[in-house]
Amino acid sequence: QSSTVNSLLFLLSSSIFLLSSSCYGFLLPSSILSSQQQKYRYNYVQQQQPQQQQSSSALNVWWFGGTSDEATADDISCELVPVRIERTSANSRKIAGEITVDAPLSDVWAILTDYNRLSTHVPNLIQSKIMVPGTVGEPGDGQYQCRLYQQGAQKIVGFQFGADVTMQMTEKIIVDAPHQNADPDIPALPQQRQIGFKCVDSFFFSEFDGFWIVSEEEENEGSGTKLTYIVDVRPKGPVPVAALEWRIREDVPTNLRAVKQAALKVGHAGVSQFRQKRQRFTQNVKRVLQRPLTPEWSENETMAAYLK
Repeated sequence: QSSTVNSLLFLLSSSIFLLSSSCYGFLLPSSILSSQQQKYRYNYVQQQQPQQQQSSSALNVWWFGGTSDEATADDISCELVPVRIERTSANSRKIAGEITVDAPLSDVWAILTDYNRLSTHVPNLIQSKIMVPGTVGEPGDGQYQCRLYQQGAQKIVGFQFGADVTMQMTEKIIVDAPHQNADPDIPALPQQRQIGFKCVDSFFFSEFDGFWIVSEEEENEGSGTKLTYIVDVRPKGPVPVAALEWRIREDVPTNLRAVKQAALKVGHAGVSQFRQKRQRFTQNVKRVLQRPLTPEWSENETMAAYLK
């Protein structure tokens, strides 16, 4: 038994060394990670995701890392990101991951709600476009809803394909910031917001539903934010779920790290600045289009004058 434990520890240390140098991902059974589960636990929102009992169909594994293409000098691009994979049925998976961002919640939230420019923040997206805008509020206000189209660029077994999905996006403020007149002696609860997404049309997916959840980290006193991503995925037609599971578990760490990097470099200030520029541009275009187009003719500027 001791030799088996030593072999497992050797494999674990070797895998961590390879990951730190090349950013390759690897799988570990949860039994080996029992001492780390408190560190990498996933806090599902109880109001939206009531905890289910462990079933015999659960894969019970954790996935760390992303792809070897991300190995750069940037520490964020090679940061360990735990991904939880659950087998909810024979042809469906629940995949969840989380990362901590050393930035205020408002910076992370601004990136997630920059719907039309998400493809500039997330490398796996080719397009991200609001197809049907919300009728109430604006992106990021916590009650905004819209119909969002996204197209990704991935490789599965060496073949390039672009999976696209149209989703209904719904913002929600679960715990808001304390009011400015709130009693300072009463400790404020950490802020928490979420964006729910539900697949309404896709060639590849019959189900692609989940949540983006941003939560203030209590120990960081509002300076840190925990970003969680949860998705239930079920392919449509002959697409094997195992192939999609492999692709998505690679993309989740990449996307979480990309949002983190954008929150640190762009943040709320950068998103707000772009929206203001775009608003001014739109107003200028409208002003030009509203100008009268009636031509001004001089007295001798007639058709007869031109025909001479």
